[in-house]
Amino acid sequence: MKLNNKGFAISTVLYSLLIMATLILFLLLGNLSFERRTTSDFVDNVKTELNAFADSH
Repeated sequence: MKLNNKGFAISTVLYSLLIMATLILFLLLGNLSFERRTTSDFVDNVKTELNAFADSH
């Protein structure tokens, strides 16, 4: 049985592009998750400080 080298090369390229696209997608989602978490922490800190300042006056 003879292997089809052209089909093997095309499928290898397609699978590698699919894996690369999946990895990039997960990296982007991780980055957005980290940004959201740090922004939420910052908003909570500002809210706490504003409440503390309003309560002290």
